[in-house]
Amino acid sequence: MPAQTAPPAGGGPTVPASPWAELSGTQRAIVLALLRHGRLSRPQIMGLVGISPGSVTRLTAPLIEQGLLITRPERASGAGRPPSPLELRADAETLVGASLTARTLTVVLTDLRLDVLETARRPLPGHDPRRVADLLADVVGELLARRRGAATPSCLGISLGGTSRDGRTVDEAVFLGWHGVPLAATAEARTGLPTRVGNDLTALTQHEAWFGAGRDHGRFSLVTVGAGVGYGLVVDGGVITSPDAELGLLGAVPVPDGARPPVASPAMECLTDTALERAWAKAGGEPLGARAIVERAADGDRAAVAVCASFARRLGRLIGMLAAFALPEVVVVAGERAAIASLFEEQVMVGIAAVRRASARSPTIAVREHERADWARGAACLALEARVMGGL
Repeated sequence: MPAQTAPPAGGGPTVPASPWAELSGTQRAIVLALLRHGRLSRPQIMGLVGISPGSVTRLTAPLIEQGLLITRPERASGAGRPPSPLELRADAETLVGASLTARTLTVVLTDLRLDVLETARRPLPGHDPRRVADLLADVVGELLARRRGAATPSCLGISLGGTSRDGRTVDEAVFLGWHGVPLAATAEARTGLPTRVGNDLTALTQHEAWFGAGRDHGRFSLVTVGAGVGYGLVVDGGVITSPDAELGLLGAVPVPDGARPPVASPAMECLTDTALERAWAKAGGEPLGARAIVERAADGDRAAVAVCASFARRLGRLIGMLAAFALPEVVVVAGERAAIASLFEEQVMVGIAAVRRASARSPTIAVREHERADWARGAACLALEARVMGGL
């Protein structure tokens, strides 16, 4: 049985000691390969990690003994020993992921594969970090009470629209009015869980790299539209990031419309909820929120269709521009208004074609239905990565 850490002064779960802390670099590489690809045969692990058959057995045996990995013998297709692929044991640990917006807190309890076991969403009581942490602790307790018998959470990830250079302090979160907030320490004091803090788009991109498009594609882009405009890039399975990646730089990129000559506007002024609502009002519509406008378009309202189709073409132009630089195999569209890309897929492709050579293959588009719980799963993914690497 693993050792236990002491409970926090303010109460909360007793967190098991990390079984990941003493792993070698090659063992971590094996675990990361299993996270990204799912179940793998020993020859596949050899190829991905670059080790010998004997090393696979030697390095994975302790992980199996600790209950982190499991092997499931398969029926042999011929004579000889049946293959025994390896995979992460999903119920070895649970994690908590929390997504913060200006108004709400969404929390998920997940297993080691980030499958959601329980989820809850609550309005924020305000923007005081201590009150937010108190609410978070209450929700975590509620989820654990619902899921009796689940393993004690090993760590907590918190994502938000802001920046954090060290994974502990929120350097800036404009929507929350935060500057230099020690959020990880505050959350740890309230919940007792080792905590990692990060940007929500980076977290969502990491989750997509391990459990979404990254399963089949080594290189892809993620574009979010809705409350804001965001961009993530994954190359060879890794999220491309830098100190500036969390500053929302895509919002300032000019995106042309369909006029002749074209008129370009910054992405934040033409591909957000506010922009959609402004276009609707300009078309003579009564005051409506972005979601309601899209719902009307789905029902066939002519004015709403026209406004959303224009939005889709502009989104297509942005995707086409990004694809020219990043050369992704697939572009994932997410965010509050991702549904527009599904409803008006042809218009998105028209927009892409407007800025792309006719002889070039159009990038594959994958649209993710907007679920706030997925952003919370991204937060859990940040914590999981830090834990596997020995940081939590």
